[in-house]
Amino acid sequence: MRMTEREGVAIVTIGAAGRSSDVAPAVLAIYSAHHRELASFIRGIERDPAIAEDILSESFLRLIEEVRRGRMPDQPRAWLYRVAANLVVDGGRHRSVAGRFLGRLVDHRTEPPPDDTILRGELRREVWTALGTLPRDARTALLLAAHGFSGREVAQALGRTELATRSLICRARLRLREELGGPEALT
Repeated sequence: MRMTEREGVAIVTIGAAGRSSDVAPAVLAIYSAHHRELASFIRGIERDPAIAEDILSESFLRLIEEVRRGRMPDQPRAWLYRVAANLVVDGGRHRSVAGRFLGRLVDHRTEPPPDDTILRGELRREVWTALGTLPRDARTALLLAAHGFSGREVAQALGRTELATRSLICRARLRLREELGGPEALT
């Protein structure tokens, strides 16, 4: 790989920073040489622009820490890319874990309001009344399907073909919807 003039300036300045306590010129030279391409790289793998900016900033902050500790990377461009890629992966992992545990942060022990319980009871009674108006096979097919049985299993339980069972379930759903007053009544 061919070194550009800006990279050459950055490497010369880095070498001087290793012997000096002033790290600003070295980091500024590296920043000038690589920040645009590093920003493009990060935006290519991180969809959120605000997070991409944070990762870019954090990458250069970590470079400053390394230079201050006297551990100047031999290849700052490669080092920045590796740090940025690791930060993207760590951020994604953190968001994934946070998303999985977010539900645990909510207190599910709170009681629903009294009117909610009453409304659910009324809706349940209306559904059971409407189910009672369906023929026995249609009601059985609908309840089995609602409990997760496959079309084939429902058909076997009713002694029908799968096609006839699908048709029966479809008609039963339509009739149930009519009995309950349309699809808006169920929401």
